[in-house]
Amino acid sequence: MTLRLCILSWCFCCALTAAFVAVPVAEAARGERWVRITQHRIDTQQGEELIDLRDARGSFVAFRLRARRGRLGIEHFTVNFHDKTSYTSEQGFVLRSGERTKVLARGDDDVERFPETLSVAYQKDYRSGRNARLEVWGLQTREGRNAERPEKIMPVPPPPPRVGQAEIGSDGSVLISVKTLGRETAAETIDVADKIGKFKRLRLAVREAPIEIEKLSVTFKDGTKDEFVVNGTMKQNSGSPWFDIDASKFIKNVGFTLREKTSLSSPPVIELQGQLADGWLSANGEGKSFNDGWVLLGAQSAGFIGFDNDVIPVSSEQSGYEKLRVNVLGRSVTLNQIRVVYADGEEDIVPVRTRIDDGDVFGPIDLRGHDQKIREIQARYRSRVIDKITGMQEAALVQVWGKR
Repeated sequence: MTLRLCILSWCFCCALTAAFVAVPVAEAARGERWVRITQHRIDTQQGEELIDLRDARGSFVAFRLRARRGRLGIEHFTVNFHDKTSYTSEQGFVLRSGERTKVLARGDDDVERFPETLSVAYQKDYRSGRNARLEVWGLQTREGRNAERPEKIMPVPPPPPRVGQAEIGSDGSVLISVKTLGRETAAETIDVADKIGKFKRLRLAVREAPIEIEKLSVTFKDGTKDEFVVNGTMKQNSGSPWFDIDASKFIKNVGFTLREKTSLSSPPVIELQGQLADGWLSANGEGKSFNDGWVLLGAQSAGFIGFDNDVIPVSSEQSGYEKLRVNVLGRSVTLNQIRVVYADGEEDIVPVRTRIDDGDVFGPIDLRGHDQKIREIQARYRSRVIDKITGMQEAALVQVWGKR
């Protein structure tokens, strides 16, 4: 009897061991191995964090998460890839220290992908250890170990127009502000920077997801309001009709209400655009009386990850400028190049490689064509991912200002 129990116990242990090693052995036979991409010290007080994975070497066919030095309560997470695809887990779970998830994001065709970011939402009121870490592991093939990200091996071309806001605002409008709406949002207010300019017309543009706007209100610095009934649907990458407003006043904010709340999975990005008041940019216009003579010529919203090649059109109602500067709001960017194209086709090319943090300014940049009108400004930059996010993440707003 004792011998039989010993034999049964031995068989059970062998079977259990085989179950644990079968998958790793199969992976090893295919030349695959698990690689730790990053280890991140979590901050559950943030509620949601965005972890940068772009330093990972090579491409991967699958992923998994692992807890270390404490428990993790995760509400949901999303892995974003370089090819614009993503993998989302909407179901919450808890990992104890040392535990890991099942194999994630592995398709039937074992597509090699480059991870960009991991967005993690933590469970509310779940207490994790003070030193808890979240590890991200990737399954890598022999080919994946030697793969390079496309952005590292592609040549840098002259900046072409970017699909999105450049198309929406190709009529001389200026991008005033940009905001990512929260999940299940029914109303929102977009603040306008103090004395950024006076505008005769406004409209909204939407990216990432469609919305249905019910009403829109414009509040001026003196407390007065212009209100509009919209009752219309804005499709992705489209703009609302123009709304004529009082061009003699500075705007404080623009608010709007939605027919339906925004979704949980794809919050839209809203851009506030405007057409400057007549004469604001002229040599003797009102614009030179504010901001120490600097006037906003144009702006673009930078994507959350990767390089952007933006063309910023400049109003034809302006004379030559002696200096330019670049302001960045919302998040940091790495500026790589500025190209100023004049009305006669001549160019000023400013090669740069510098980081501009949220709220900082690059410049002033001295221009050669002082007496020429600027036709457009081309910029190449890369958005930097913020490691810790309070609430929803925001895109960077890249502004170009000029001074005579």
